[in-house]
Amino acid sequence: MTRHRQLYQEYPEPGEEVVAQQLADYSRDVVVARKNFLSGTTDRDVHGKGIAALKAELVVDLGLPPEFRHGVFAHGGRRFPCWIRLSNGNQHPGKDSKPDVRGFAIKLMGVEGEKLLPEERWATTQDFLLFSGPIFFTATTEQFFDLIKSFNTNLLAILWFGLRNPRVLLATLRLFKRFGNLLEVKYWSTTPYRLGEIAVKYVIEPRSKERSSIPWRPARNYLRDRAAETLAKTDVLYDFFVQVQKDPYRQPIENALVEWKESQAPLQKVATIRIPRQPVDTPERNQVAENLAMNIFHCLPEHRPLGNVNRSRGLVYRTIADFRRRRNLVPAVEPTAGPDFFADPDADSGLADTSAQPLGWDTPAERGQLERRQTADRRSGPGGAE
Repeated sequence: MTRHRQLYQEYPEPGEEVVAQQLADYSRDVVVARKNFLSGTTDRDVHGKGIAALKAELVVDLGLPPEFRHGVFAHGGRRFPCWIRLSNGNQHPGKDSKPDVRGFAIKLMGVEGEKLLPEERWATTQDFLLFSGPIFFTATTEQFFDLIKSFNTNLLAILWFGLRNPRVLLATLRLFKRFGNLLEVKYWSTTPYRLGEIAVKYVIEPRSKERSSIPWRPARNYLRDRAAETLAKTDVLYDFFVQVQKDPYRQPIENALVEWKESQAPLQKVATIRIPRQPVDTPERNQVAENLAMNIFHCLPEHRPLGNVNRSRGLVYRTIADFRRRRNLVPAVEPTAGPDFFADPDADSGLADTSAQPLGWDTPAERGQLERRQTADRRSGPGGAE
């Protein structure tokens, strides 16, 4: 019998914590440990190749409706410096030309307040994780565990999983794509989150409508090259949207395989991401891309992850991140942004700067300029109020 659903509510199933722990242990002991046994370094279980680590800022829109003014969106005009990690979804770094799921992970800095992760509860950072498809691979954690086990067994196991779960296999195949430039791609959170009292999904979309073709003979790291070429010439702007749950059946919280259609849950802009011109392919930046650790539960309570898949992701991410750091001898240090974070694009000292302060608006003129630009955005941009 179908359970009655209400807006913004979670419906945990008995025993899901056991499945989440089994997935975390399997990811650590099989996906990561065994496959990296003879390697000099321990790769992530997913998104192993960091295409680029980029300095950016997230600027909260002015005049947001009260229902959106929570967490990092509480104060219009607030600017957060951040690191963005572009990545390929495969565990092991490979050619950028292979079809894959791409990641756009954001680590905001200067975020005050207690976070959900106990070991990082007072860190002044917050993470957002987005991907190049509007849905997750599976509906539930249990389904995802079966998928991961099949892909780490053999072709026969994959075929057997596909026969039993044709919709999941089809969705997975559709998510694997090739792109000409990861700074021209739309990204989705794929899973829902709390925003104050409501439930939302996150979507970011590039302001530019340019879409690059895939090179005829692509180099191994052509996506990094394309990002470097773009940011040598111009800033890149992304609009940050939320989709509010309107119908608990059409936009379910517990089923991550269902897309929240924009026609039913319209995009509503809450912020702008600005990625300024900067060097990209340097040893220092590539090391930042390797060491940045992201977790959807590293956030303020106002942004708590929702749904079956999300509830397990927090445990899995922590388990893998802790294991990798021990194996790679990398200390668990959250980055901070000093006053020179943008002043010198070659200096990555913000990673070790413990005296960082949140960046605010310096002058009334600058704030007025932002307000005029955001008014124009709302009139002409997708998902705007007018």
